[in-house]
Amino acid sequence: MLNDLIHEFSDKIDLNDYFSYVSFEIIKESIISSKSNIIFLLGIPGSGKSFLLNYLYNNFKNYILIDETFESKEEFFKITGDIDNKKILIDEAQLLDIKMLEFLRTLSDRGNQIVFAMHRNEGEKIASLPQFFSRYNEKIYLKPLTYEEFEKYVKSKFIKHNQINLIDNRKLKKIYKLCKGNFRLCKKIVFTALDLLNFSLKNSLKYNKIDNCILDMSSIKLGLK
Repeated sequence: MLNDLIHEFSDKIDLNDYFSYVSFEIIKESIISSKSNIIFLLGIPGSGKSFLLNYLYNNFKNYILIDETFESKEEFFKITGDIDNKKILIDEAQLLDIKMLEFLRTLSDRGNQIVFAMHRNEGEKIASLPQFFSRYNEKIYLKPLTYEEFEKYVKSKFIKHNQINLIDNRKLKKIYKLCKGNFRLCKKIVFTALDLLNFSLKNSLKYNKIDNCILDMSSIKLGLK
């Protein structure tokens, strides 16, 4: 019944699901226009770092995306091939050991731009290391969605599938409070709520829209309560 709508909120990187909001556009332009050879893209898990890197890689020339860990220079060049004045996007960079971080720093000295996407706390620590702190670098922070951005995103999906009657503003505000503006968690909560609702509709149970009970069950299922 609701499978197509549920799929809209699945936890995946889908560039066809591009969602333009103010802070995303500002951060995107900040990276594109930055003159720094070292950029730290920082944010909590689920804030959209991976999506942004994939968006840049797929829509702009001269970017190389590395979304898997590597433990040696040989592994790095096997992924990238030859590099010369490239913009290298490193996802989950906090997983790299200090030798590989130092190797990437030397590549930035040779004219390549390195974008380290990291969890905020780890990124702050690495950025403060002497070999990074002593060089010009830029720290860019991904911010949570505002309620207005969150509401626009969710409603657009429900309207697309002619199901806007299944949710109201009070429930949207409750979801936003639960996810605190975290984009991934927002999608997980809506996905779980729709999945529970879909089960109810298929089995002629009492729930016919997303209500407080559905949201409470979703929160418990996701470990939020």
